[in-house]
Amino acid sequence: MANSLLRIGVAGCGQAARIHVERLLKESDVQIVGCADAVKESAESLAEAIAAAGGSKPATFVEFRGLLDQRPDAVAIFTPHLLHYRQAMDALQAGVHVFIEKPLSTNAQEAHDVVSLARGRRLKVAVGHQFRLRPSLAEARKRLAAGAVGPLRLVTATLAQPWLARQQERGSESSWRFDPKMAGGGLLADAGDHLVDALLWTTGRTALEVFAVQSRLDSGLDVVTAATIRLQGDVPATLALSGVSQGTLFELNFFGEQGRIHATDSLLEIDPGDGSPPRRVDLPDEAPSIDADFVAALRGLGPLSCSAEDALETVRLSEAVARSAATGQVVPLV
Repeated sequence: MANSLLRIGVAGCGQAARIHVERLLKESDVQIVGCADAVKESAESLAEAIAAAGGSKPATFVEFRGLLDQRPDAVAIFTPHLLHYRQAMDALQAGVHVFIEKPLSTNAQEAHDVVSLARGRRLKVAVGHQFRLRPSLAEARKRLAAGAVGPLRLVTATLAQPWLARQQERGSESSWRFDPKMAGGGLLADAGDHLVDALLWTTGRTALEVFAVQSRLDSGLDVVTAATIRLQGDVPATLALSGVSQGTLFELNFFGEQGRIHATDSLLEIDPGDGSPPRRVDLPDEAPSIDADFVAALRGLGPLSCSAEDALETVRLSEAVARSAATGQVVPLV
């Protein structure tokens, strides 16, 4: 596969798929061979956009099985969250590699099933936790592992954005994102999944237990989530998500005995804690795309930045946060 044409099918043909497909088509020897969407017009529209960009027009389907009949090397899944599990399992059983936009699944048991089947079939499953490729977070992870601020004592992770208003403005295409019956959750399962993964990945620690509360709409949709998490090594962490903010914020703070690391999605600062001002760390201007990372891994040029096995811990923690908020109890993860 290293020097041959890579044939990819796309499931779910909305705006997210268009962004990822544009990146995929920038990679050499990649062909989109099929587009599937329950809304036929969406599949046709994406196929026409691919043809207009200079590629051959892919076949279109309203059923996921049609993609697998094209015998692609891989499928990229951008469908609503509740469909991820079944489509990933069908693809793996057909001997096809998989890229899944986050989250991997809506519950830990399904995520574990995907991991087990991929391992048994020796197939790759990548999950779209693209924040792992942000230079700021990658550098924070490296410095934490090197003990740059001494023993870690506290982590705070915060996400705030006008999520609900933005989803409602987008109309029917994204309505499943804020319908708890369709999406399997609201902010936590959607944009919040990036923050949960970033918390675990940068610290390199698993979560041991969690207590959480949520503020919900009458429909059951979560719009604010707050959680206290005990990480491996008895490091406490706080997680705060708001989907009704006027502005946007994504940040993590790592407090050690010898200073603090402050990271956002685009910058990194080191505060030595001695009264001197924080120092901003120079970072590369651009990061590789999660799509280029997937293609490179399929060609044997490196590991996946986030495999299904990696993402399993994120699913487990997100599920535990939701369960704790629903029951009002501390939920253990071990």
